[in-house]
Amino acid sequence: MADVWDAMKKHKSERQDDLAKAPASSRGAKASGKAPPVPPAGGRATGDEFADASGYSRVLTAYHDRGGMLAEQYRTLRTNLLAQCNGQRFCYLITSAEAGEGKSVSSLNLAMIMAERSDRRTVVVDCDLRKKKIAKLLGIEDSVGMAELLRGTHKVKDVVQPTAYPAMSVISAGAVRQDEVADLIGRPELEDVVSELRKRYDYVIVDSPPVNIAADAGALGHVIGEALVVLRMYKTRRESAQKAIRLLHAANTTTVGVILTHQKYYIPNYLYRYS
Repeated sequence: MADVWDAMKKHKSERQDDLAKAPASSRGAKASGKAPPVPPAGGRATGDEFADASGYSRVLTAYHDRGGMLAEQYRTLRTNLLAQCNGQRFCYLITSAEAGEGKSVSSLNLAMIMAERSDRRTVVVDCDLRKKKIAKLLGIEDSVGMAELLRGTHKVKDVVQPTAYPAMSVISAGAVRQDEVADLIGRPELEDVVSELRKRYDYVIVDSPPVNIAADAGALGHVIGEALVVLRMYKTRRESAQKAIRLLHAANTTTVGVILTHQKYYIPNYLYRYS
């Protein structure tokens, strides 16, 4: 954790130095903000992001920009995760400390990168039954999913949906009322569902609510056993991150790593001469 926070502090300091050296006109343009994004031709709005004709949100860079820098960072994450499990199967909970840190987007981007291994099967499961973002980001139906599995009214094969990747499937949140979420997550059926997913798939990625906000993450972590924590640069406070890890530890969940989102890379002006 210390390395993450030291990196964030150093990055912020470098950014402030660059801004101080930049021309006044440049700083003014930055302060004025940027124009809102325009949907691509043939695209459609999905909340605060835009999707193209595929229906996939533009924030899913592993799909829309497969050769880009962010996709390569997710491939580095894939390499590190596979090294930890000796290239074998894994099942990870992906959570965050607070809301808005990018856990659902990270879950899908990671899954798409894992699905590049076409000889292995990957599934993304939306267990954030309160927000239910996975289906929205993919532009798919959310009629049946995890909620129905926990009620025992459907089987895994009934709720799995295909994606643009032959090796990747998705299970949406399903139909659920806000007042029944805690009861569903606390049901013993959760262990049976996770066990079956481990048997059917090589890589199981479970999107959960922020651990500091909802107790669901702790209950899910207790069953799954291992978690990745998403932190957002310049937003997540040190105390909030430490609290999230403590809560996961209290639920007997091992934090296997941290995903730092919204990193910004600034190139000093003198480097432009060599580009």
